[in-house]
Amino acid sequence: MATTDAKSPAPGRVAANSSNGGSSGNYDAIVVGGGHNGLTTAAYLAKAGQRVLVLERRHILGGACVTEELWPGRRVSRASYVVSMLQPRIVKDLRLEDFGYHAVPLDPAYAALTPDGPVVFYDDPRATADSIRPINAHDADNFVAFEERLFRVADFLAPMLLREPPALGSKKPGDLLSLAREGARAAGLSRRDVHELVRMFTMSVADMLDEYFEHDAIKGSIASTGVVGVWAGPNTPGTAYNLLHHALGELNGIKGAWGHVMGGMGAISEAIAASARAAGAEIRTEAEVASIDIEGERVVGVTLASGEVLRAPIVASGAHPKNTILDMAGAENFSDEIVEDMRRFRTRGGSVKINMILSEPPTYIGVDAEMQETLRHTGVNLCPSIDYLERAWQEAQAGKPAAEPYVEAELPSAIDSSLTDDGTWVMTMFTQYGPPDEAGWPEGAREKYADACVEHLAKYAPNIPDAILEREVLAPPDIERIFGLTGGSIFQGEQGMDQMAFMRPSPYLAGYATPVGGLYLCGAGTHPGGGVMAASGHNAAKRILKDGRLNRLRRRATASTTR
Repeated sequence: MATTDAKSPAPGRVAANSSNGGSSGNYDAIVVGGGHNGLTTAAYLAKAGQRVLVLERRHILGGACVTEELWPGRRVSRASYVVSMLQPRIVKDLRLEDFGYHAVPLDPAYAALTPDGPVVFYDDPRATADSIRPINAHDADNFVAFEERLFRVADFLAPMLLREPPALGSKKPGDLLSLAREGARAAGLSRRDVHELVRMFTMSVADMLDEYFEHDAIKGSIASTGVVGVWAGPNTPGTAYNLLHHALGELNGIKGAWGHVMGGMGAISEAIAASARAAGAEIRTEAEVASIDIEGERVVGVTLASGEVLRAPIVASGAHPKNTILDMAGAENFSDEIVEDMRRFRTRGGSVKINMILSEPPTYIGVDAEMQETLRHTGVNLCPSIDYLERAWQEAQAGKPAAEPYVEAELPSAIDSSLTDDGTWVMTMFTQYGPPDEAGWPEGAREKYADACVEHLAKYAPNIPDAILEREVLAPPDIERIFGLTGGSIFQGEQGMDQMAFMRPSPYLAGYATPVGGLYLCGAGTHPGGGVMAASGHNAAKRILKDGRLNRLRRRATASTTR
């Protein structure tokens, strides 16, 4: 078995349809970072008639939403791995399906492997209840009510995803109108609904699940979704919201549904890039931005690491907000309050991604042929209990990789055989927990951790260890180094309640605009947060265009009064 640690393709390799080079002339807007949010901002601005340039540090577009040929003829969704939260309005606005985006729904979304047999989680909660019933009748009886509670709160929050968050404390007319609108929506809730909303924001996922379920493996499998990507354990207050965050998605009109993207997750980014290009945007890879240039109190453009200077009155950064404000733009250009907020913006991650090539698909024991196929075509969840998950979290918090990690395994090539040219199989594992600092990963620790994940799956699919041909282990420090996600936080910043909505990444920056004229944030470090949904990129573009219209109106008003 060959192993790799954060292996990259040969230097200079460029993603299909990417454009290196281009003029050094002036632009209406420059977007820093070719992740899916940055590309979304560029596409909307280009559709509005602006001359837009996207600059991506790496050789390939997509940021963490990327498909890479890690081994010749074998292509892997290297970081993100399934789609659900990509907003339907954005898919429609940017005509992504016309540009190659195609998602195959997963129903069931995943299956929990337990000593008592698999529990299958379907889109229809009643079907899921039927799957639970042979294992625990009490939990089966409660599952539909649990799902209804989750999606009732999600229905209230969903309209806020594609809107600028209300700016609490602002006296500007537009902000007051926004506050009034959200207040009116909240006024339509019953006292019971308000109570549920607050509880969902503040409870631990463990406490919430205890209200409905009693079987350890059922609670463990659901709780794992409440801690995906967060630096927190299942007993940490606020993790119930993270479970809700993942229920905000929709695929083919089905709320909460998940799917595999044909061509891997990078096909989303490439479709957005193609839409942007069709509208006139220019996109450059291997174009690292060294600084965002500011003169007086306005942005004037960027300087690349190569020394090339590019000019534009608008710069939108999809890079990490800490890096954008404190490094590229320079802390000296912002108030002490903003600098303090950004320095204390928490951005730790405990996720470890394992990418593998198999000679054969997993063969699960103790199941019939129909369930065998079901398990190969869905996510496989390995989390025996909340206590199991909590132990893994406590070990990472102590600075050590978990000895027994939580694992979710996917076999995307069961749905998309085009991912490999030689009939081999792609398997990915999204796992937790590992410490965010390199000091927690001494020599051999990555492989030992990955071995533990494989051994866990091998309890149910014993052919897996001998089927592994290639393996890549991405610990949080690797995720930071490769994708620019500081601290390995896959959400570009932790998603505690104090770092969401009008506080993300700071109350002074939550509306995508910054106090520096023309400088905007458009990455997942802004509202509504992480996940492949493109909402931050959409919202930032709308703010940029709105500010442009207001500025033109002000100039006209000023010109009319001076005549």
